[in-house]
Amino acid sequence: MNWELLVELSDAPGVPGAEEKICDIIEREISGFTDQIKIDPMGNIIAHIPGDGPKLMLDAHMDEVGFMVSHIDEMGFIRVISLGGIDPRVFYAQRVVIWGRETIPGVVGTIPPHLTRNDKSSRENVVPLEDCFIDTGLSADKVHELVKIGDLITFDRDCIETEESFIGKAFDDRVGIFTMLEGLKLAQDINCDLYVVGAVQEEDGLKGAGPAAFGIQPDFALSLEGTIANDIPGAPQHKRFAIQGNGPEIRLSDGRFVACREWTFFLAKLAEEYEIPHQIIAKKIGGTNAASVQISGIGVKTTVLSIPVRYIHSAQGIVRKDDIEAGVQLVAKVIENVNKFEK
Repeated sequence: MNWELLVELSDAPGVPGAEEKICDIIEREISGFTDQIKIDPMGNIIAHIPGDGPKLMLDAHMDEVGFMVSHIDEMGFIRVISLGGIDPRVFYAQRVVIWGRETIPGVVGTIPPHLTRNDKSSRENVVPLEDCFIDTGLSADKVHELVKIGDLITFDRDCIETEESFIGKAFDDRVGIFTMLEGLKLAQDINCDLYVVGAVQEEDGLKGAGPAAFGIQPDFALSLEGTIANDIPGAPQHKRFAIQGNGPEIRLSDGRFVACREWTFFLAKLAEEYEIPHQIIAKKIGGTNAASVQISGIGVKTTVLSIPVRYIHSAQGIVRKDDIEAGVQLVAKVIENVNKFEK
């Protein structure tokens, strides 16, 4: 398993609308399989590996949650808007990177609690994102020289490896990209007409994958994701959803779609046949590119395979190696066996 690739994917910046660095990594990793690689008008990277059998689309989104500069005041403090869903509870005091004329570090600030200690209700309130600002520690003139409206911002976190896990940013959905690429490399045979898609702007309305699917018109689609692992203290058992250490999630439903049941259970059957750990999940929250892919064209048989990640949409998450390995194995088996699925 090429864990260095996962670290590279996690560390690279790529917010909605600016996924070029991730696109370059995907192109590099997949160029040995095909020379039929293109970037569509949305910015999706689409690699076609021709073959006999049904047309299969694998999709993982390249973007991560982040921010865009919306205002710079006369003192050099920077205001931002979010790109993707950010929990304001995890924004204050984080270290960030501003991708301006230079790479500039900064810290998220707001009015300190010392100045609100006489108002208990204010101290206990979550500070809205729009009431925070980014402090670079630079002079106002220098900030105005290096930063402009529209510059992009990501959390400043280096991915680190532990004995059993990785801790880093953007596992939603860089772990999905990693699973897709490593699954392709592991597959012994490609028994399908395969399209591998790195999609843009999932975090801002599931925008990229639908147009990609419309152009491909696949028979089957599988979206690869990093999903909520809510197996933490305080979460009731029926709301834990995917549990780390139990393998990837094979999804029947979420807040945006209901999967093709036959296609979903085909994946589960493959997992059972090859003794790959997995978990079948039905829930009514969240959403993935599968929601836009399944309604493209005349409709596509679609499901989702997700790696459980704790603390997604925050500055850093935790993902287990064994869950990723099981996901990679299952993607490989899908590529090898999709021709056996009866429509």
